[in-house]
Amino acid sequence: MENNKLKISVIMSVFNNEKYLNESIESIVNQSYKNFEFIIIDDASFDKSAEILKDWLNKDHRIKVVTNKENIGLTKSLNKAIKIAQGEYIARQDGDDISLPQRFEKQIEFLEKHPEIKILGTFGYIIDKQGNILGKEILSTSFKKIKRNLIKRNSLMHNSVIIKKEIIDKVGGYDEKFKTSQDYELWFRILRIAKGDNLPLFLVKKRYHPDMISIKKDKDQLINTIIIQKQAIKRGDYPKICYIYLFKHYFSFYCPMFLKMFLKKYFLRKRNIFKKVYRNC
Repeated sequence: MENNKLKISVIMSVFNNEKYLNESIESIVNQSYKNFEFIIIDDASFDKSAEILKDWLNKDHRIKVVTNKENIGLTKSLNKAIKIAQGEYIARQDGDDISLPQRFEKQIEFLEKHPEIKILGTFGYIIDKQGNILGKEILSTSFKKIKRNLIKRNSLMHNSVIIKKEIIDKVGGYDEKFKTSQDYELWFRILRIAKGDNLPLFLVKKRYHPDMISIKKDKDQLINTIIIQKQAIKRGDYPKICYIYLFKHYFSFYCPMFLKMFLKKYFLRKRNIFKKVYRNC
């Protein structure tokens, strides 16, 4: 270990992720930075996820598994993991995503050099269910731009963030009223009292497939996004002119799923061409 104090608590909630779970867990335990615990909440899975987790418990002492007696959802499961966490930082990982080997090393190095930053994301690759790269997620890389752009779109990749635990405790964790878009809502509350940034390195892979929550619960996520943005404007965090950004969500709400899937994949591929625009907007 790099020092005696536990540095990172990695939190993951698993629900029927047997297809990708081994690869996801392996990407965490093989990190170049070793000073972490890995808390996994099995949210009452009924596939082979439990068997996979049991196998990993015997392989790595840093892994802790908590099994929910009944399915309580992602938001409550993440809060459950945060309460157990002993690390100075909270890192997120989903059961179908991948962290590249130097993710924690690079993020901790940056956070130690910039103690004013309390939440740090990274750039990421978007992959399909086979692991093929569909595109890149390139986000703003300054607190000013991240906070300004947050009312337009989610400016931090949930599966890439590391958050100072004292900050997430201070704001009360994830809001359990939101079963989807819980990360987006949390960023608004964190960035009201602390600074955040994105590391301009590709350190995660986010898997895009039909079974992911943002696809299966697409309409719920759109509704919650609208609610979250309205809350921020009503609080006075953003001017009323920002209501204009809600219109794209109303359009998306009535757009057929097959068309949204097509457009998403199309623009992911095109995004590399316009990466300078995305970085600076």
